[in-house]
Amino acid sequence: MSLISFSMKHGQSLEDARGRLEMAVGEVRKLFGTMVQRTDWSEGRDRVRIDGTGFWIDISIDAQEVHATGDILGMGGLLGGPLAGGLKRIVQQTFRKQLP
Repeated sequence: MSLISFSMKHGQSLEDARGRLEMAVGEVRKLFGTMVQRTDWSEGRDRVRIDGTGFWIDISIDAQEVHATGDILGMGGLLGGPLAGGLKRIVQQTFRKQLP
């Protein structure tokens, strides 16, 4: 079991952060393809839960930070580490402050 739990400042307006959250979900779907089974968005589109084969991740945004928690179930070290790392990397790269 690999747990994911981190937060980081996004440095954007809430509306821009919502757009970045949608981009992050798109990247997860692209990278993990058929492993993604379900994506559930909150009404305000500031929180999303992605369920997939052997994993789940919940990503939310507030006025200042993006928060991600999740679990890689039953994959142990073989795939759990790379999958957790990939999910975390997507969120970090998507929300990293872009230079003008």
